[in-house]
Amino acid sequence: MKSLSTKVCILFVFIFSIISCKQVNTKSINDTGAVDLSCYPNSKRPSQAITYKEMASMFHEYDNGQKKVLDEYITKKSGGKEKVATLSEFFSIDELKQYIAYIEKTSKEKDIELTGIKIFTAAYPSDYNIEAYRNRVSFILMPTTNIGDDKNVAYEPLKSTKGKPVSMQSVLNNYAGESTKKVNRASILSFRFMQEDDDSSALNRGSIDPKTD
Repeated sequence: MKSLSTKVCILFVFIFSIISCKQVNTKSINDTGAVDLSCYPNSKRPSQAITYKEMASMFHEYDNGQKKVLDEYITKKSGGKEKVATLSEFFSIDELKQYIAYIEKTSKEKDIELTGIKIFTAAYPSDYNIEAYRNRVSFILMPTTNIGDDKNVAYEPLKSTKGKPVSMQSVLNNYAGESTKKVNRASILSFRFMQEDDDSSALNRGSIDPKTD
């Protein structure tokens, strides 16, 4: 997987650009005065977009730091079968648009303001049902809202009621084992379930690849 910081930045920029897309054929005027037929009301370069110099330095830092540790870990956990940590994770445009449409719809149905999406780092367990994913670093995307004074909290629309959001953390705590009182966002997949599994509004299982594409 590419630099975690860079990946998160790219995903945030990408997601917040497509979330603004309204599927209507509305004309607007861009900065040059020309008619813009794009469905995106704001197509300017985001302030979070980085330069190639920044990107290169971040990839260099990752390749010579965290990646070496991850490569050693993958080799050990796979018994020598795998030697390279995940370098990329892919979600198609349609998959991301569908996810955004889904959390917008479910949030609206519960009269809860959707403030954005949080992207958490995680890893698949050694016994994951998809063999190619085992031990790989990955991302989990979660919808966010404001709960009381806490801003942009990852929350679960499926467990929430009208105007009363339920945090994703409070749901995860129900899955903690006897020796784990609290399930942190980074250890979601490291415990034994204490109850039947249940659907969530989090997104994962993009296409992962150890190559540098």
